[in-house]
Amino acid sequence: MDKQYFLELLHKYINDKATDEEQQFLVKYYDLFSAEPDVISLLNDDQKAKIKEEIHTSIWENIDKQTDVDKKVIPLKARILKIAAAAIVMGICGIGVLFLHKKSALKPAPLYAAQKQKPNRFLVLPDGSRVILSYGSKLSYASSFDGLTKREVYLTGEAFFDIKHNNLKPFIVHTGKVQTTVLGTAFDVKAVPGDKTISVTVTRGRVKVSNDDKVLGIIVPNQQITFDTQKSTSSQNNIEAKNYTTWIAQNDLSFEDVTFGEAAKILGDRFKVKILFTDQSIQSKHFTSTFARSASLEQELKTICEFNDAFYTYNKAKTAITISSKSSTN
Repeated sequence: MDKQYFLELLHKYINDKATDEEQQFLVKYYDLFSAEPDVISLLNDDQKAKIKEEIHTSIWENIDKQTDVDKKVIPLKARILKIAAAAIVMGICGIGVLFLHKKSALKPAPLYAAQKQKPNRFLVLPDGSRVILSYGSKLSYASSFDGLTKREVYLTGEAFFDIKHNNLKPFIVHTGKVQTTVLGTAFDVKAVPGDKTISVTVTRGRVKVSNDDKVLGIIVPNQQITFDTQKSTSSQNNIEAKNYTTWIAQNDLSFEDVTFGEAAKILGDRFKVKILFTDQSIQSKHFTSTFARSASLEQELKTICEFNDAFYTYNKAKTAITISSKSSTN
């Protein structure tokens, strides 16, 4: 939000002329501008206390809504902190909304991620594995895999996994009666509630698919195992894996509290380019954003760079992009 616009709304609020919508904007962005001298001078102690109380109420109303929707889904503490901090929201190039924030050092014991809105969601797991979660799907996992003999996650819906290799610690996706075990690979799992089947499709590497009783099969790229949940039978087929992962590009994509480096890997895969960084500090910067499926590579990079004090150069002939820090050129 532009500071001048915030001050205009604040004047209207003081004079009891702000609409309900404008008051909601003030509550949302108050923490962002509350330390500014020209904001402090406008408000008396009672007005400051009132806005603070409205912010507190807004936070807990949001938590209650999340709890009522699904008692099994625990909102991320980091997300609550971001709401409380009222981070900047800005629309860039018509392709989405970007929040800048500091990553919380707090980690919940079990970590639950749920996506109920239309955009697909990009997640980075504690071991560095990457997941694209289809909207309406849920994934639960531990906040850390350290000290565990296995990396286990629990999926309801559909997700694409790109797993970080670890010979000593297998990665297992639980989907009802079916378990998919990998050491390092990329694959799609579909286990949508109400469907009669669970399917596992491999795009890279190798996975083992099992149920409670036996191994259903070991599959490699362009192979798929389909399990009938009612008959407890399975079939294995050769397929074109890319035809089963088109959902990834058919919807908007939401990045939540990911690093620039992690997002760059997804953008590189999506647009078939190599993305390099000259300044390692840029890679570790966190951001949250939602990009429209129609957004171009240049639009997405421009947005992320804008808010990470960076710039990029694009060598189209070599399909290579280099990202650098603006401060390093000064």
